Amino acid sequence: MLRTALLTQRSSTLCRRLAYAWPLVLAAGPLHAATDWVDTHTKAFVTGPQLMARGAASEVAPGQTTDVLISLKLRNEAKLKTLAHDVNDPRSPHYRKYLTSEQFLADHAPTQAQVDAVVGYLRQNGFIDIDVAPNRLLVSARGTAGTVKAAFNTPLVHYQLAGRSGFANSGKAQVPRALGGIVGSVLGLQNVARARPLLRVGDVAQPRTLAAGTATGHYPKEFPALYGATGVPTAAGTTVGVITIGGVSQTLRDLRTFTSNNGYATVSTTTIKTNGTGGNYTDDQEGQGEWNLDSQSIVGAAGGAVGRLAFYMADLNAPGNTGLTKAFNKAVTDNTAKIINVSLGWCENDASADGTLDAEEAIFTTAAAQGQTFSVSSGDEGVYECNNRGYPDGGNYSVSWPASSPHVLAIGGTTLYTSGSSFASETVWNEGLDGNGKLWATGGGISQILPAPSWQGGNARLLPDVSFDAAQSTGAYIYNYGQLQQIGGTSLASPIFVGFWARLLAANGNLGFPAARLYSAIPANASLLRYDVVSGNNGYQGYGYTAAQGWDYPTGWGSLNIGALNQLIKSGGF
Repeated sequence: MLRTALLTQRSSTLCRRLAYAWPLVLAAGPLHAATDWVDTHTKAFVTGPQLMARGAASEVAPGQTTDVLISLKLRNEAKLKTLAHDVNDPRSPHYRKYLTSEQFLADHAPTQAQVDAVVGYLRQNGFIDIDVAPNRLLVSARGTAGTVKAAFNTPLVHYQLAGRSGFANSGKAQVPRALGGIVGSVLGLQNVARARPLLRVGDVAQPRTLAAGTATGHYPKEFPALYGATGVPTAAGTTVGVITIGGVSQTLRDLRTFTSNNGYATVSTTTIKTNGTGGNYTDDQEGQGEWNLDSQSIVGAAGGAVGRLAFYMADLNAPGNTGLTKAFNKAVTDNTAKIINVSLGWCENDASADGTLDAEEAIFTTAAAQGQTFSVSSGDEGVYECNNRGYPDGGNYSVSWPASSPHVLAIGGTTLYTSGSSFASETVWNEGLDGNGKLWATGGGISQILPAPSWQGGNARLLPDVSFDAAQSTGAYIYNYGQLQQIGGTSLASPIFVGFWARLLAANGNLGFPAARLYSAIPANASLLRYDVVSGNNGYQGYGYTAAQGWDYPTGWGSLNIGALNQLIKSGGF
């Protein structure tokens, strides 16, 4: 009797939930019976079961304004991927014959007729302010929840994720079959999951002497000596790209303080608004610590000079991650910075669900074919990138996007120990849980979505590739709003590498995307490693991955000896 009553009660509850969710579940299905819809790479960001679990989730008002970003499919995609490999392979006759912007438009960009078809469809459905990127990969437009529902066959519903309130699409984004071969994904249909800076800020800490050496903070000018780069020329002739969210006015002021106090010449800078003049490029107060960490660490690692720092600023008001996608694409269409820093990341699964991963992978593939290198922080949540941003969840592992792209270099983090002013050793960066229970450790693991690049082997993309200092306890002394702070995170590791790579570019010319050559050269040349990290793990209470000799999940190959790498390049062995 009790069992029967419980089943009846549960059935009644389920029926009520279905009744609440039923209008939205129906709305996520075909809206126009006469239209032959086909799926894009944008999935339902909030699913039917999630709607039912929430009870009565309301649909966004039809007149609410929103911006969308349409990612168009590459032409001859397989050939572009082959070219991205061949131009960076010394054994190929195409080695260093990098793709030009003109060649991309002729052979791989969507045709003008395809773009016109998409623009016409958007106008037909009531979108305005339509803009096409110079390389024709992205089309942006302004519409409403109503025009989104009509044009892409999915409603937008009010939604919360990890404490952030906003909206998300409750059905797959679809287009008429005539556009199915043109449209890859529709971005901007959710604004609750976003990339975030990967840094840990703290006060200047007292040095601690341990068995592995002394754990202490470092001025950015110390990193060249610690990683063997002092004999390599500065990056005075190299343009370096830095991706930011919002403006960098405070960052530029802090950079001038940094260079003045370290006896460096003023650094030449440019700021690029990547969503047109109508975007919001004011300073994001929380983001300034990140852009300060990036710029000051790059200049310090570069020997005190770079040819130019080009800040590609994403629009603060852009929905979801559409601003970042535009910023990445602008750096690629400009094709002036051959090394570009990205100290940002978010859950790979979310990036796949909302179509961002598909759109940005086309951009990163193009960059590799053009001889550009994106250096991306691997994450600060250990193996728990997708689990409430670093809160441990046993053996449920995940990784960060865009670090998991096979067309970027993923830079992991170590804890750096010194003896006096000299390098002593490194371990996996893992500073355990903070007061809120969040894990702070280097990201690393196995992509659940991206295939293995040829230079890695296996079935899936593994990350990181190499690592540098990232612990807050051994991090960089950075000027932030004029005050010196000690900052760590893989957001430190990536700009350290970027500054070093900029020096190698200045000394040797464009080296292209180096992943394949690093993976072949390091096992054959032990001197290329500053340290093969063999101690520590990036999980919690027995979970996570443990460092080992050679390549491993927490630190990749370990840290590089930049001077030895420069000598190998000059000898023709790289």
